[in-house]
Order: sequence, then structure tokens, then C-alpha cells
Amino acid sequence: MKSKSYIVDRALHWVSALLLLFMLLNLSSQLHNVDWDIKGQLEHRQDAVELHAFLGIMLLVFTVSRIIFPYLTKTRIERVSPTSKKHAIFIKVTHLSLYACIFLLAATGLALINNYQIPLTVLGIELAPDKDAFYQVFPRIHDIHMVLKQLIWWLIAIHFFGIMYAKR
Repeated sequence: MKSKSYIVDRALHWVSALLLLFMLLNLSSQLHNVDWDIKGQLEHRQDAVELHAFLGIMLLVFTVSRIIFPYLTKTRIERVSPTSKKHAIFIKVTHLSLYACIFLLAATGLALINNYQIPLTVLGIELAPDKDAFYQVFPRIHDIHMVLKQLIWWLIAIHFFGIMYAKR
């Protein structure tokens, strides 16, 4: 039987993974595939961005919890054993890259909502629109956010295939 620490670690991992996948798939669908006439353009975009921001905050909370959990409990959590030093480095780089990408996506997301063209309310905080920043700053930050989005998909694929290879 697996230890309680292992079960908590796996739960944090899978909650984070599902939140991330939902975020990657949902915002684009909400913004591009839903009829805006139902609620009106502003309210529709407001709801989509607010949900995405809330889920992003939850993802950060679960990710940070997973990172610090082993240190707080002072337990060693069972992991896949690397087969070589190169394999151990590959695992470490992949995980660090995943974590860094998640935090960079959150940072660029925060920068995006602070430079948006319409008024937003995120978690009860009202953010005033800034049309000048929207046309000058927003596109560059959005480009970075989209590159990070593509990178996280690649990192997820590398992580998935790495686990499948290790479990063979």
C-alpha cells in the first residue's frame, strides 16, 4: 500500500494536471467558439478571463503546494528511479521547465489582464482598461504568452512520453 504522503502528492499532481489541461483547452473555446450575443461581448470576455484567472491562481496554489509538500512533511516520496546520470538530469530539467513555464504563464497572464482594453473584474478586483497599453504592450506580452502555451504543450508531451518510457 502506498503511503499517505504519496497519495497526497499524486492528488496534487493530478489536480494540477487537470487544471492545466482545462485552462489550455477552455479559454480559447470560450473566447472563440461561444456565441457572444448570448451575454454581450464585454460580459462574455469578462467571464472567460475571470474564470481563466481563477483557475490560474488555483493551479499556482496546487503547484506550489506540490513543490513544498515533501519539505513540510519531511518524507521521501517514491519517484521513478533514473537509469543513469543523464536520465536524472533529463528528469530534473523537464520538471524544472514545467514549473518555470507554469509560473511564467501566470506572470504573463497577469501582465495581460493589467493591460487589457476592456474593464475587467478578477476576483473582485476591478482593473481599469488601458487602450494605449493594450495596443502597445498587450500584443508583445500576448505573443510571449502564446509561445509559453506552445512550450507547455511540448513539455507535457515530453513528460507523458518520458513516463510511458520509464514504465515500459
